[in-house]
Amino acid sequence: MTTFMTPVMHGVAMQRLTPSAPVPVGTTPALRFAGDPLMWIGLPPGTAIAAFATGGIVQTTAATVPGLSTSPCTIFQLSPLPQMNMMAFNAIQGGLPVQMVIVMGTVSTPATDDMLVAGATLATAPGVGTSTAFLSFAFQDRMCRDPLSWAEAIAASNACDTAWAQFVLDLAALPNARNLRVLDHRGVPMTTGTLSVAIDAGAPQTVTLTTDGDTGIAVPAASQATVVASGMTNPIVAALDVPSTTAFDAFANAGLQLPPGKRIVQLLDADLWLKAPDTGVQVARWHANSNIETIQEGNPYFARLVTDIRSAKPSGGNPAGAVGLAGWAFVKGSLRDSSVDWPLVPGDGTTTILNLITELHSAGVDVHLLVNRFLQWNVPTIDDAGFIVPILFVVYAALSPLQLLLKLQTDPAGYVVGFLMVGALTAVLASGATEYLAETELEFSKPLMDALQTLDPTIATWTPYPCAFSDNPLVTVPPTILGVTLDDVNHIGVYHQKYVIVKPASGDVFGYLGGIDINSDRPDTTIHRAEHPFHDVQVRLTGPAVIELIRSYVERATLHSAPIPIPLPAAGSIGNAGSHVVQIARTYFAPKSGSPTPALTFAPAGETTSTRTIIAAIQQAKDFIYIEDQYFTPSNAYVNALLAAADNGVQGLMITMPVSTDQPYGSIRRADVLNALSAKWGGRLSTGMPVRRYLHEIPGLVTNLGRLSLATDLAAGATTAVLQPVGRLPAPPFWAFIGNELVLVYAISGPPSTTSQMVEIIRPGGAPSWGAKPIMHPATTPVLAVQIPGIYVHAKVMIIDDVFLFVGSSNVNRRGHYHDGEMNSFTIPQRLRSDPTNPARILRSHLMAEHLGVSPEMGQSLFADPISALPYLNTTTWYEGAHRQPLSFFGSAPPDVPIGPSSSIPGFLLQILIGIARETAGKADVWPLMADPTTILDPTSTVSGPEYP
Repeated sequence: MTTFMTPVMHGVAMQRLTPSAPVPVGTTPALRFAGDPLMWIGLPPGTAIAAFATGGIVQTTAATVPGLSTSPCTIFQLSPLPQMNMMAFNAIQGGLPVQMVIVMGTVSTPATDDMLVAGATLATAPGVGTSTAFLSFAFQDRMCRDPLSWAEAIAASNACDTAWAQFVLDLAALPNARNLRVLDHRGVPMTTGTLSVAIDAGAPQTVTLTTDGDTGIAVPAASQATVVASGMTNPIVAALDVPSTTAFDAFANAGLQLPPGKRIVQLLDADLWLKAPDTGVQVARWHANSNIETIQEGNPYFARLVTDIRSAKPSGGNPAGAVGLAGWAFVKGSLRDSSVDWPLVPGDGTTTILNLITELHSAGVDVHLLVNRFLQWNVPTIDDAGFIVPILFVVYAALSPLQLLLKLQTDPAGYVVGFLMVGALTAVLASGATEYLAETELEFSKPLMDALQTLDPTIATWTPYPCAFSDNPLVTVPPTILGVTLDDVNHIGVYHQKYVIVKPASGDVFGYLGGIDINSDRPDTTIHRAEHPFHDVQVRLTGPAVIELIRSYVERATLHSAPIPIPLPAAGSIGNAGSHVVQIARTYFAPKSGSPTPALTFAPAGETTSTRTIIAAIQQAKDFIYIEDQYFTPSNAYVNALLAAADNGVQGLMITMPVSTDQPYGSIRRADVLNALSAKWGGRLSTGMPVRRYLHEIPGLVTNLGRLSLATDLAAGATTAVLQPVGRLPAPPFWAFIGNELVLVYAISGPPSTTSQMVEIIRPGGAPSWGAKPIMHPATTPVLAVQIPGIYVHAKVMIIDDVFLFVGSSNVNRRGHYHDGEMNSFTIPQRLRSDPTNPARILRSHLMAEHLGVSPEMGQSLFADPISALPYLNTTTWYEGAHRQPLSFFGSAPPDVPIGPSSSIPGFLLQILIGIARETAGKADVWPLMADPTTILDPTSTVSGPEYP
């Protein structure tokens, strides 16, 4: 089937133009690849240029085209319709090709939105001169291919007309057409750098790049070039446009021999992206030939985890293997009823965490757990912690009403804030709690630990994190809050790591790490229909890098005298599993000078590899930075790196976060940071939060609560509504659909009648983010009270230029980067952006699909090009099905309004104590001590600045 038609016929005097020239920005409408460098061919007057495929036209004009013309030009962009032959388009390396044509002068046709069939005349080179029209092709991966390469890439589809082969030969005959070219990590021609190049068995030649990545060395069609990036410290060299089934890449000066006739390589110096471990840390800097597989949300992760840990049971004559789990919390009881265990696989009672461990233990599997311990008291009776149980829950609820219901949805900051706020509230409430009571109610892993003690006391070990108040340079010891000295407790750090290591009965060891705990509030899917929606990411790791997960488990287990299920394997004993360079990095504190805290034996100077790698990667960004984070209250060092990236011309910064930071005063810090970023990045910054589709409240105390109707007509401009019957009216504020119009019912207006009640409403005035345009609704129109809960973003993800992926447990705050015990993965695909298994591109496109309410498969297609995908995040509305919305989506209205009575005594106490926690507590005490502590590893820990709200 012929899909692609030759754009220029044989016999035309084509001219290969150098250097590359950017696609013009032009006037309205904007061109998809504006600013991207392309390699062009010049065409003489009278040349007819055909549409290479059936597709739609965008036309614009430019006063000049740098590098091509100093006169006004017309630019045409032809985007093909891939549905004409999906198989042919899928066969093209680099994704959808887009034809770009520049014509000297002003031309009116074809116009924007016109459609041309393949082979129709797109433009004719006008006038007189050497070149009066210019032709090039851009691809979805945004690699700058030379004319011969883009023609060969399209020819690989085997769907071109018979003249295409001659077109390729004509391009190959142009001067320097077969020269070896070098691109950087994003696909832009390199203009500096040193290489060693050998052709076949010839002697290596040293090349210093100067123009357009051109080495000046020709590669004949049947010859093979060997490339060594001698000017880089730890280079990754990847071939472009090679079969996806063959791994043409090399790492760390190994040198890469390209397939016959291939002439384009990409380079990236891993030394600039992945930082070396701290002094005394035994973890290797990286491991090549590993594999990272990303998993979105709790339900898919738990389903995979259950199958994988059961693979450790004896089978096929092989003895039992081993499993090690390290977590921030292991929650045994269900979310709504702690007396009922929750299954990791819905509906399968054998998959509760206790049943799984019992099953493995009974089968002879060496299964062990390292369990973070939150509570570390100095004395058996807690005189600082008056009325500890209700107050901890109240203060925790002050962070977000949803937290009171979930009991445990946030991570260290949310928990520890409530934990330490107890001392500050002593002056308000009675005292007398005991350590036993605190552990019973607030050590969330204790029910499982108690059950495992009965099964086998060696299975699980408490592991209290040793970082103390005395290691925080921002606080005095002992610290005070509201004038109350905290002398019963001196630790607030936690092991925040969430990872698993598995030795199956047969095969190599593998592991998991990321942000997902074995916790009853984590189950959800990418469509987020959970009652309390939760978003997170985990990765499955195979190959040589797994040794660092095992090493980390062994180190922590040794420190806390715990059993070791999988001994540290010998170097090189874990087989290759993929084409990813993977760095495993942790965060560990360092004791402050004079502190009684002993240094960690496996990180004697602390470990900051994670944050140093993150900042280094930001400094290398060229195209975009994509971030998901639970808090986004970063340190100054992180903020400064993002500000510098804006100055470096990075095209987009995308940040997805929850509506609330879950930190006292965190909203102040976050707002300060976002304001600073907005001032520097301008329209290149996209911030947002995901919001699920509406949720019907389950009637509780009142039958049909929230099912109402209009008692009178509602005018289009009305700001009050009369609802009936009174007995079904929830206490405002709450969301409601009046017909198909979403409104916020925020207050009662006057006394009720016997059948109805007037309420005050907020209507969006037709704003597209909320929904339908306000119209008149007649009496008896149905009114449905709903919740519109935010999707709680718990993920810790960063993706840069589709060549760098971070997934782990470290949040973007000082606690995650300098204080607590964290576990993170950093991945660079060895074939860079062309890697068919590139986890950076796959995860980014899947995350964008999730947030915009489309399928992962559609996301892979729509969002494979990250730059053209950026506008979707800012323009797709909630009413159209997108989850991710601007942070201003709710305005000043509460984001999650539970339906039900609000005049209860607990509700009254909650309001009183929220005021105490938020308004009375001294910000200077609370922020550096509880919400965002740091250690001496923080380069700005002693500098007054925006870290202090």
